[in-house]
Amino acid sequence: MSDALLSIDKLTKTYTTGSALLASGKTMIRAVDAVSFTIANGETLGLVGESGCGKSTLGRCVTRLLDVSSGSITLAGTDITRQRGAALRETRAGLQMIFQDPYASLNPRRRVRDIVAEPLIVHHRGTRRDIRDNVAALIQAVGLRSEHLDRFPHEFSGGQRQRVGIARALALSPKLIVADEPVSALDVSVQAQIINLLTDLKRERGIAFLFIAHDLGVVRQIADRVAVMYLGNIIELGATEQILAAPAHPYTEALISAVPVADPARAAHKTRIVLAGDPPSPANPPRGCPFHPRCGYATDICKTTKPALEVLNDGRFTACHHPRQG
Repeated sequence: MSDALLSIDKLTKTYTTGSALLASGKTMIRAVDAVSFTIANGETLGLVGESGCGKSTLGRCVTRLLDVSSGSITLAGTDITRQRGAALRETRAGLQMIFQDPYASLNPRRRVRDIVAEPLIVHHRGTRRDIRDNVAALIQAVGLRSEHLDRFPHEFSGGQRQRVGIARALALSPKLIVADEPVSALDVSVQAQIINLLTDLKRERGIAFLFIAHDLGVVRQIADRVAVMYLGNIIELGATEQILAAPAHPYTEALISAVPVADPARAAHKTRIVLAGDPPSPANPPRGCPFHPRCGYATDICKTTKPALEVLNDGRFTACHHPRQG
């Protein structure tokens, strides 16, 4: 995409496990395997997949909390893959993160006003009075009140703590926010409040989001496009409603079939696809398509040749030798 704010090209993150003394005892794990995608200005890309597929690792690579093993990360036309020092600090002003656990991500010894003010202080954004006024405005923007500024994180509910984390992420007016399962630890009613808040912030401030989640219902509410991840690979990518209405990859099809349906009449006619076996270990991935041991449509080519992520006639991208056709 020519107007891409974020461009990820063949990003790979590997880990080595085993004995450091014996080369034969080392095992290479590809947590993220040659992933490529783009995010446009003001767009929300939902990244979904089951636990352990590499979603959070990918998000931390994008924000440069983890160094990548290979590939590139380009933000607003600047390659940030190997940035260090002052250059990386300046980049992070426009690239923030909302963490999954709204308690562990906040310093329990600091008051809310200090937590939200810290990015402004570190990046020298205004005088002491300017920072105080900005913090008050940010707290109000996320639905909290001025009396909350002098409280500690443990004095809030989970949803309120996540609002503090969102205020901190907004402090430097970022162009992109990586939200790593920001509502998974919250009650359903609170989840809706946070999703509505993020949607409003996106509309009002034009912020782009990489929204990491495992709940397709949540992703449907907030994402413009969806990328489905399996064993470190992007296996399907396209418009949200297009993918959720008619998935092309068998794994996406199985994920959607597991989403609960509130209407009993519809639920009675819904077919649940139960995948056989467990996800393969990233330390010993299967040959060919990584999904073929659990796929009901696999043929011989699936067992020997890994499919590339290719565009279909309807514009979506799918890594499958036998894509479903609606």
